Amino acid sequence: MKFNPNEVVFEKIRYIETFDPTTKQLISRLTNVKEPTLNFTSEGTQVTDAQGAEIVTFYNAAQGTLSYTNAIHSFDLLAEQFSSDKNVASEDKKIVAPVSEILEITDSKVTLKYVPVGTAGAEIKYVQLINDENEFGETLEVSATIAEGKFTINAEDRTLTFHSGTTGRVIVDYEAEMSEAISLTKTTDSMPPVRTLHVHCYFRNKCDNNIKYIGVISFPRAQIDISSVDVGLTPDGGHAVSYKLQKPYCDETGQLCSVFVYKD
Repeated sequence: MKFNPNEVVFEKIRYIETFDPTTKQLISRLTNVKEPTLNFTSEGTQVTDAQGAEIVTFYNAAQGTLSYTNAIHSFDLLAEQFSSDKNVASEDKKIVAPVSEILEITDSKVTLKYVPVGTAGAEIKYVQLINDENEFGETLEVSATIAEGKFTINAEDRTLTFHSGTTGRVIVDYEAEMSEAISLTKTTDSMPPVRTLHVHCYFRNKCDNNIKYIGVISFPRAQIDISSVDVGLTPDGGHAVSYKLQKPYCDETGQLCSVFVYKD
């Protein structure tokens, strides 16, 4: 008997993959997909007779929307929403990133975690003391020599030295080169790339739950909708995304999506 399933139980989305539609290179893979929805729309044009009775309705301009939330925050997904490359640092290609530290002054000195970068001798221009109410206190300025209200910096040794008698905690904000870091940048005129999406699913036989089917829904042309991007900034907020689904414009077949199902 030919394999020809009809009614099945949808179990879950296994993962969603995005590809470069030209090179077919895998761009990202999301494995914690929840709350997925798939919607298709078409424009209907009614043909009526002389009395206004409908004869037929023609449907065209079919398009769709795929929306879901990744339960875990994804920087690959954020890069797509930013229309940005995800820059990955290395020893040969370090990324300059902002750093903020609160340090206890000991013997008029503090030691930074990283080597600060910037103008030599003034890699850090200001620091702020923390007062007794745990708020901003006095602002100290970098100097070539130690003086009251000033501090000196030795960037190579990661050391700040304060005037004698300066005690307590200090807020230090600076920039440092990182060999283990990533960076993303969103600009105001960015255009989201067009991708090919593969939605990998699990189905179960409705009569025998031990029989599992694998499904793949393929969208040849999908573009992230950046008209409204909501990124949860809480542990349970998730990472929501929506794709606009359209046929490749020059594709005469008008393929919007394809569905494949096969035995596990």
